[in-house]
Amino acid sequence: MNLYLNYFKSEENVEGDNEPIGIILSADKDEVLVEYAMGGLSNKIFVSKYQLYLPGKNQLQRKVRSIIQGK
Repeated sequence: MNLYLNYFKSEENVEGDNEPIGIILSADKDEVLVEYAMGGLSNKIFVSKYQLYLPGKNQLQRKVRSIIQGK
């Protein structure tokens, strides 16, 4: 991933572009694998979890309402 991001930054980005980002999706989070994969990289890299499915329509509506209402 780092190779592709550096290439894109050097060869494809034009003035005013933000730095490219890379996203890796995985069904499982393996702490050891993450540690070795990210070791020695100086780029800003964030590791997080994600859901394998979207919440239902009602759940999304409730969440949006709570955000709008500031709760």
